Amino acid sequence: MLTELVETMDDLSLDERMRLGQANAHAFRHTFGTQSVADEVPVDVVQKILGHASLQTTTIYVQAEKQRVVEEVARYYAGVAAHKTGQ
Repeated sequence: MLTELVETMDDLSLDERMRLGQANAHAFRHTFGTQSVADEVPVDVVQKILGHASLQTTTIYVQAEKQRVVEEVARYYAGVAAHKTGQ
């Protein structure tokens, strides 16, 4: 399936194709978990979809999303500060 994706997704760069070709099922699960939490799917629903026995396991994806938010806010404020100083 990955080979077919890599060969048919014409809009991907060579680097993106190589990264996709090296992906595994766990990477897809992690991406799904993180993106679904980011899109406000309830964590208990993500837990059921991923088959986690413990909600604590699923909250790893919530933490990843919180970290992404912190990074994006920091990037925004760095841009605002650079704009104010004329850089």
